[in-house]
Order: sequence, then structure tokens, then C-alpha cells
Amino acid sequence: MSRIHEVCIRADLAVSRLTAFLTGVVLLAMSVLVVTLVIARYGFNAPIFWGEEMARLMMFYLVLIGSAVALRRNQHPRLTMLLQALPQRAARGLEFVIDAVVLGTLCVLFFQGLDLALEEAIMKTPSLRVSYFWVYLGYPLGAGLALLQLVGRNINPHAFDGDDIEAIE
Repeated sequence: MSRIHEVCIRADLAVSRLTAFLTGVVLLAMSVLVVTLVIARYGFNAPIFWGEEMARLMMFYLVLIGSAVALRRNQHPRLTMLLQALPQRAARGLEFVIDAVVLGTLCVLFFQGLDLALEEAIMKTPSLRVSYFWVYLGYPLGAGLALLQLVGRNINPHAFDGDDIEAIE
């Protein structure tokens, strides 16, 4: 294996682990926040005014970052029945077409999301008073991570079949 390919595989594994870690952190933080909101509202009759907006923003980022993890691990919903019914060569061709469509969609999402984030930066959220730039930055962030995962899935296709360290050797 060439040195460049090994560096690419190591970088891919690092990005994949970071993306999965971020997804877990956001999910944990959102879960703690939602439980706290429920206890504050119904247990103490003192709702946290900014909590629902924060939980909604966390869900937004969770979906966008988590979809990159699902894309990498081939856990996105797709027509596996159709792929399994086709001959192996035709199935590989169809997977290539699907990856090309996903790649195009992610590129559009990245650039349009970046444009939206920059365009709406002057506006602020109602309760948190955070610039919508940070809200809409989730689109290019999620699309960028998904693009990296899509490329990584083609560079290192067996990284998550078992132990990902074996994929380097």
C-alpha cells in the first residue's frame, strides 16, 4: 500500500470517528436538555424559555451530522431489494449512479447551505438571540461531512465491516 493511500485511510478513519463522536455528543446533550425541560416544566412549573429552541437546533444538527455517519456505514434507507435482485455487475453500476446522485445532491446542499448561512447571518433566533448563520451552518457542515464519508467509503470500503484498525494494515 502506498504511503499516500495509508495517510488517506488514516485521515478517513479519524474523520469518521470524529463524526460519530459529534453525533453521540449532540444526542446526549439533546437528551439531557429534553429531560431537564420536562422536569422543569412539569415538576417545578418553571419552563425554561430558551430550551425548546435549543433542543430544536440540536435536533437539526443531529440529523445533518448523523446522516453522514449513516451514509458511511451504508445505513441510509435505500432500495436494497432492487440491488440484490440485479446481477452483481448491474448492481455495482446502479450503486455508482446512486453515489453520483448523492454526490451531486450533497454538493448542492453544501453550496446552497453556505449561501443561506451567509445571507441570513443578520437575523437572530427568537429566544437564544443567536445569529441564523450558526443555525444554517449545519447544512454545509453536514453536507461536507457526508461528502468526506462518501469519498472515504470508496477509498476504504471495508473500514466498518469489523475492526477499523484492520482496514489500515
